[in-house]
Amino acid sequence: MGELKSKRDAAAALIGQLDKQLRCPFCQQVLEWDQSYRFTCVENHSFDLSKQGSLFLVKQAANSQYDEPLFQARHRIIQQFQLYAPIYEIISLELRDKDVILDAGTGEGSHLNEFKKRFPEIVPIGLDLSKDGINQAGKLYRDSLWIVGDLANLPFQNESVDVILNILSPSNYAEFKRVLKQDGKLIKVIPRANYLQELRKYTSETTNETYSNHQTVALFNQHFSEVQVKTIQYKKELTQAERQAIINMSPLGWSVSAEARQMYIEEGQSTITIDLDLLIAKM
Repeated sequence: MGELKSKRDAAAALIGQLDKQLRCPFCQQVLEWDQSYRFTCVENHSFDLSKQGSLFLVKQAANSQYDEPLFQARHRIIQQFQLYAPIYEIISLELRDKDVILDAGTGEGSHLNEFKKRFPEIVPIGLDLSKDGINQAGKLYRDSLWIVGDLANLPFQNESVDVILNILSPSNYAEFKRVLKQDGKLIKVIPRANYLQELRKYTSETTNETYSNHQTVALFNQHFSEVQVKTIQYKKELTQAERQAIINMSPLGWSVSAEARQMYIEEGQSTITIDLDLLIAKM
């Protein structure tokens, strides 16, 4: 019980640094912190900070295919197997201590935790619509604020966030631009043609067409004028346990038959390809 209480107190300390920057998802009014682990607005909507340091700031829960087993596999591949370590080093060049950093589409929070390790003084906020993901984030990681929230209705005041991370996740650019400070930064990570190509060969969606992120990049450029693109490509050696975690954590795994899934785990290639673009926009 003591550990759970300390997580809530750690989240409460972060909330103190936000200085009334959270807003009600129902009426968009400022959420006031009453020091008893509760937020309220002038319209009397109230939200309690959980013992694990999470907040439910969304109008209603949503069903999702992103469930607890997927997030457990994602945690293993990110934290234990360090599949994305080179990406963190590049993104870290864009961050500063003391930044309020919103990980939009955080899942179980493993990406955000990597940046918290590198920048102990940031204010780390992970937001996801999946309650399973946020619940797991609260269990796994301390010293961060975890929010069940909607990308289309971010529970933040205008110009309240220094950096938005959007890693292999959907976006809402109108909301991102609304909550970013005037000198803020959006860092979006998107797949390129060869991302996880060794796994893709086992899916039922395999076609002769080569995947392209051209439309995603074009849309990003429509919304932001000062854009930098960095490409990251590398291969990572895999064990059988890592192949199992990858197929369990990726939506690609949803279109893999049980037979093909077992074949990939037991006989798949001993490497996996990471092929990503980092799109960096400054406000």
